[in-house]
Amino acid sequence: MINPRMLHISDPMIWIITALLVFIGIFMIISTTYNAELKAERDPFSFAKRQFGSLFLGLALMSFFAFIDYGNLKKFAPLFYLFMLMILVLVLFGGRAASGAQRWIMLGPLSFQPSEISKLLLIVSLAAFFNSRGEKTNIWETLLVVAIPFLLIFRQPDLGTGLVMIAIAVGMLIWGKSSPVLLTMIFSPLASIYFRQNLYLWIAYILVLWGALYFSRVKLFDLFLIMTINIGVGIALPILWGLFKPYQQMRVLSFLNPGIDPHGIGYHTLQSKIAIGSGGFFGKGFMHGTQTQLQFVPIQNSDFIFSAIGEELGFWGSTLVVSLFATLIWRIFKIAESAYDYWGSMLAAGIGVMFLFHFIVSVGMNLGVLPVVGIPLPFVSFGGTSLVVNLAAIGIIQSIAMRRQKLVF
Repeated sequence: MINPRMLHISDPMIWIITALLVFIGIFMIISTTYNAELKAERDPFSFAKRQFGSLFLGLALMSFFAFIDYGNLKKFAPLFYLFMLMILVLVLFGGRAASGAQRWIMLGPLSFQPSEISKLLLIVSLAAFFNSRGEKTNIWETLLVVAIPFLLIFRQPDLGTGLVMIAIAVGMLIWGKSSPVLLTMIFSPLASIYFRQNLYLWIAYILVLWGALYFSRVKLFDLFLIMTINIGVGIALPILWGLFKPYQQMRVLSFLNPGIDPHGIGYHTLQSKIAIGSGGFFGKGFMHGTQTQLQFVPIQNSDFIFSAIGEELGFWGSTLVVSLFATLIWRIFKIAESAYDYWGSMLAAGIGVMFLFHFIVSVGMNLGVLPVVGIPLPFVSFGGTSLVVNLAAIGIIQSIAMRRQKLVF
């Protein structure tokens, strides 16, 4: 039901924060691209204009999803999932390649990135899946739902978006109050990956895990399953490492030691840290950052836009952006907590996890504390498809917020 009078019971803080982040993003996109476009004798505002075009489409979708009942999305969840698989397959065979990755589909003069759309479609599909299963959620069925689009995205290759999908699934499982055994199945393999760097340390971990589960009187089948997964991860890890593209391997190695390739893959992280550190408390001022204006930081208008914020707006500007994201994510999870039904709660939680993972990884890789995996900062980084999808997600969140209570006329 579309009813503009419901607007007064929406969450005003989310509207304000979204507008502020988009506003900051437009200005930082101008700052990071103006001189480069001017030197190339092109329109220096071309990137900002393209972002504005995506903004109008995103606002239209945000309004649409905000005023329709979010319950209607559940009916179309299976179709959304099939559509997601279709566009992911299509991009592998007919997509446009750039920078060694095939991630875009062309529609005349326009292009869009199916992997970005897939994140929101996956959230809707998983929310409907969890709603239909309730407490009987099966981890293998959940993994299957996520594994198919993950593998298609991994083939592009787009490791960053694949990791977002895994984070969404894990986050929604946690929010759905899954059993401790189920969560152990999810998180214990992560410890196996960490300890596998040393064979003897990993063997010790496997023995400790087995003892903890055995004396906790876990069911024999669950014990066998958890141990099989952990041992399988330890054995398969060297094989999976060989399947990574060379640049993906270098991203992980340069994260552990940025100095290993200071003029190659480690260059991004080192220059980003220099830019943020040089900003000081008050920053160098809009369009006055030396690292930014001289294009020392690669792809700074998208993946590394937080480094421009740190250099030109300084500590106070970075703190403002971090505070806005923290408040936005907190409000989304509060809406998930107070949603009218389980379906709405899972839907909001999935969107909250998506924004949380994007924020942590994007800021983390700019600060050099996380690997460079090519994840944009929501609402701020340049990227038309990303902005449209994020604004549509905000519309769904407001639809859930406006239907937590009956409308009073």
